[in-house]
Amino acid sequence: MSLERPKYSRRSQSFAERVMELESLRSNMAKPDLVHDNPVETRKAIKRGIKALKGRLDSFEKQVDASFYKIHPQAEIDESKPILEATTLWDFPTQSYGKTKKGDSKFQGVTPAFIIYNMIQRYTEPGDLVLDPMCGSGTTIDVCREEDREVIGMDISPTRQDIIKNDARKIPLDDDSVDMVFIDSPYGDNVDYSDDPENIGKLSAEEGEFYFALCLAARELYRVMKPGKVLGWLIGDQWVKRKFTPVGFKIYEMLVDEVGFEPVDLICVARRNQSSNTGIWHYRAVKHNFYLRGFKNLILVRKPEDGSDVIRNGYAKHDWQKYK
Repeated sequence: MSLERPKYSRRSQSFAERVMELESLRSNMAKPDLVHDNPVETRKAIKRGIKALKGRLDSFEKQVDASFYKIHPQAEIDESKPILEATTLWDFPTQSYGKTKKGDSKFQGVTPAFIIYNMIQRYTEPGDLVLDPMCGSGTTIDVCREEDREVIGMDISPTRQDIIKNDARKIPLDDDSVDMVFIDSPYGDNVDYSDDPENIGKLSAEEGEFYFALCLAARELYRVMKPGKVLGWLIGDQWVKRKFTPVGFKIYEMLVDEVGFEPVDLICVARRNQSSNTGIWHYRAVKHNFYLRGFKNLILVRKPEDGSDVIRNGYAKHDWQKYK
């Protein structure tokens, strides 16, 4: 049995042993008592056999865990590292994790550090270059540095010295040079991010100009990304003055249909610390029959391997004015 400490959890430690056990039990499926003249009965017998194998596999996993921690009681899960998410519903109890600060929890619209951690663990390797063109309080920079990734953080209104002042609509990087992009963009003019008049967060999500500006940024992100690499775009929807705007759906459509990214997945990220998460706002939502924003959309897309789908020059072909 390996004496190495589990990387993420006890289950990952016993993965190899579980696979070996399953392979050793696979021969059970070929036993004569599972073969019947009637195809229907054969199918039922196979399903019963599979169920039995799964039960034995679960039991074996528990035995492996118990044996490992009995022999190595000092082996503990590293609490400073999050466990990778396995589903498309992400719900994090805090903004940061571990002993070091990641971003500024008091920053308006701060990104949960868990999101960055999950993305770089899935889609990058140590030494890869990560870009965040709307870096805010620097959460992406802090997580990447801790995980040995190269990182470039940019923002139109930098909050730290290690964030480069830049408008995401024109990124000063070479074509095909970035291994992963994460962007937590404004989803309208609901938050006052800065006094810079060029800030996209001053544009209304009900106007075509807002989507046009984000489309220009998305085209730049496509340009600087290496083929086959992943972009994560965190975006919220909007409900203002009894009008709902599905901002996330529109951004997804823009990324796939206009810029040329390929879909990877859609993640629902629970919102815990927004200002409306109070008793009075919950009361108002029920009394006046509307919904508070309970989640943000994390849109995962990939630049195609051949990079042929994008229109590199000129403006997006979409008439964003139709969203007025």
